[in-house]
Amino acid sequence: MNARRFAVAVLAIFIFALVWNGFVHMVLLKEAGLALVGIARPAAERNMALGLLLTAGIATLFVYSYVSFVRTPGVRRALGHGVFFALLAGLLVDLNQFFLYPLPGSLAVAWFLFGCIEFCIYGVLVSWIYPIAAPPVAPRAASQAARAGL
Repeated sequence: MNARRFAVAVLAIFIFALVWNGFVHMVLLKEAGLALVGIARPAAERNMALGLLLTAGIATLFVYSYVSFVRTPGVRRALGHGVFFALLAGLLVDLNQFFLYPLPGSLAVAWFLFGCIEFCIYGVLVSWIYPIAAPPVAPRAASQAARAGL
């Protein structure tokens, strides 16, 4: 693992996550978020340091899982990793929140869709910053491909 590229990818995703979530929740879904006023912790009581730590943790887990499990290079595979992460997060967070709290279904769906876009962008970012090397071609497979004209 390349520690420098890993740190740069985590930092890039962390910064993007802060900007993206600020835009989505404070601009695009501001009105829809009013449905949370009666059940959410008031803004003054929210722990900013914990929120930043959680964002850094998600960025770190995303990059670590990409580096550890994605073996095929390319944006397509990185987008697939983003979709996998989005589905995981969507089930654990958005659907669970909808199940537990009296939220409008449209808000949970919006969270999920914006989360899918967010994690796909994470995938593109990490594939650009931390490209996966193509696996080496086995000598026998290379000679067979050469004979076949590939």
